[in-house]
Amino acid sequence: MMTTDKLQPFNEEAESAVLGSILIDPEMIKVISLLPEDFYDERNSTIYNVMLKLKTEGKGVNQITIAQMLDEQGKLEEVGGAGYFSHLVAETPTSLDCQHYADIVQNLSSSRRLIVAGKTIEEMGYSANGDTTANIAKADKLLLDLRKTAGGSHIITPEERDKILAERYTTLYSKQQGIAIGTGLIDLDRRLGGGLFPGDMIVLGARPGVGKTTMLECIANHIGRDSNVLFCSAEMNMESLSDRDVANQLGVPIEVIRYGNYEDDVITQIIDKALPWISGQKIYHLDFTRSYQITTANIYQSAYEIKERYGLAMVVVDYLSLLTDKYGNNNNERVGYITRTLKEMSMTLEIPLLVAHQLNRASEMRPDKRPQLQDLRDSGNVEQDADIVLFLYRDSYYKKDSDSNITEIIIAKQRQGQSGIKVRVVWDEKHQTYRNLAKEYQ
Repeated sequence: MMTTDKLQPFNEEAESAVLGSILIDPEMIKVISLLPEDFYDERNSTIYNVMLKLKTEGKGVNQITIAQMLDEQGKLEEVGGAGYFSHLVAETPTSLDCQHYADIVQNLSSSRRLIVAGKTIEEMGYSANGDTTANIAKADKLLLDLRKTAGGSHIITPEERDKILAERYTTLYSKQQGIAIGTGLIDLDRRLGGGLFPGDMIVLGARPGVGKTTMLECIANHIGRDSNVLFCSAEMNMESLSDRDVANQLGVPIEVIRYGNYEDDVITQIIDKALPWISGQKIYHLDFTRSYQITTANIYQSAYEIKERYGLAMVVVDYLSLLTDKYGNNNNERVGYITRTLKEMSMTLEIPLLVAHQLNRASEMRPDKRPQLQDLRDSGNVEQDADIVLFLYRDSYYKKDSDSNITEIIIAKQRQGQSGIKVRVVWDEKHQTYRNLAKEYQ
């Protein structure tokens, strides 16, 4: 096993300058978002913890109040006595750069946490009897937790809330289409308040074969014309998904594209029309059929990378039950962990996350086959964490003598709007896509 004698990364001057800045100007403690454990020097961690406590209690943060509280805790001498505060002030060039000092402290704290995570992962790698699959999932979780904590924590004050909301409503006022991302299905967007909102997890449920994946593709393709989308498919590989896009662009049945042995004009259209359209779409595919694992950590890491490098408008997951996260003692606990993580991901990345989910067979036993919330597999967890639940229903799926191509999108749950609404769209089975009903029959 590798060992190292390297010193832990920290910056004594930066830590002192953060505390000195607060002693010079107590208002600085409202600006930064450090945690006591971000300080490497235990004395500094103890002092900062007392500063936070005084702030929370609404008391003044100064040398006298800090010394008094430390004395009451029996820790004043441990930190070097009241004289240490004078040293901190003397060593601080200016309190105006407090945020810069805090950034240095926080970055080095994240580096130390990375070292700890690395050693833990190394130990798992050396474990001869360990479950490799489970250990990789644990390693993913360690790195995910590290990324989430790298920015520290922040409590929004009433004043900050006012500023944030002023910016929000000014944006809503000035943007013609609002902040929601349109799905391309006009009536659905109208019922959802404009479309899909950042921070929301949207669950799309239907029985197998009704067209969940096609709906995901339809929405992703609409958004992908202008904004980046990450499409994570655990059910179909990228080629199979692309066959549908090619068929739709060329206006030919999908079986023609999948069969091959093309006529000259077909391959010409594929090369000259369909592929340029596909390359123009801003859709990134995370194709798990080429890898061994599909976990929420894999998805988060890919989404985070795309967002940081290129910007990201939405994540699509097809579908929830195929994610391989290992958690809890049963599938119910595992699914609960997955849905909570996906919801957290949508909020952290500030994007809508659209995920497909299978339904159980309960609807098959009812005279009205339209799905209900209790038909979701592991419905308690999924229903609780989802901001919006959409179901797909089509008469022709159950009535083989029906030639209706109308699909109902049932808004079964909408945290910020009316539920129990049905939106009708056209199902184009030949070209594997959905279209607006209004445009079809205007």
